[in-house]
Amino acid sequence: MQKSKSKMSGAVKFRKVFVGAAMVAAACGGTVLTAPAASAHDASVPVNHCGVFPQLASQCGYGGVTNNHTRAYSCDTYSDGIGVRTEFTLRNGTPGHVDDANGSDKGCSAVISGSSSNPIVSFRVCQKSNVWFCTRWSPA
Repeated sequence: MQKSKSKMSGAVKFRKVFVGAAMVAAACGGTVLTAPAASAHDASVPVNHCGVFPQLASQCGYGGVTNNHTRAYSCDTYSDGIGVRTEFTLRNGTPGHVDDANGSDKGCSAVISGSSSNPIVSFRVCQKSNVWFCTRWSPA
């Protein structure tokens, strides 16, 4: 009989600890149990229309939005003398853009343009040839 009593008291203690931990997590807004929100806000799209004679299968570059909708970036990955631009729109309707400043050399270009109260809400990536080719507008 005493043996089952000690098991019962251990189960009761475990339940109290579990309930206490759940209450602490709830008081912290659940942040203990969830991933940071910023990780879900990164968005990127490729532009696949390269060269003077477009090769649709080749990726010319890519661009996107990071840092919780505040940073836009542009990367040129195809050495054809034609640049890549990421165009974006802020919540208040203000347009903006960033061009990859170094062509197809290593590295990308970025701007911090949005804010938590006026974030980037949409973007597209363009190849800056004589006749520009742009992706569809994507939500940021």
